[in-house]
Amino acid sequence: MSLEDIDEWERCLDLLQAEAGAEWPAGGRRAWLEVVPDDPVEVTVHDSPSTGIAVRVPIEVGSEWLRENRLRLAGVREAVACTS
Repeated sequence: MSLEDIDEWERCLDLLQAEAGAEWPAGGRRAWLEVVPDDPVEVTVHDSPSTGIAVRVPIEVGSEWLRENRLRLAGVREAVACTS
């Protein structure tokens, strides 16, 4: 995970808080997640473009799920800072 990935994670949380969909990390030649903040939240895991496989899973989340994810993000930032 790069610092750019962590910044992108934060951008996605901002989008989800605004009730917009988000993809993380940005598409390309690797797997990525697509999150749609419906009720329930829909998460689609896309494999690399070479296989074209995608799996969509509806997930019931609690009212604090975005706050909890921001706390996880802060923890990752702190861990990365300690290793730099």
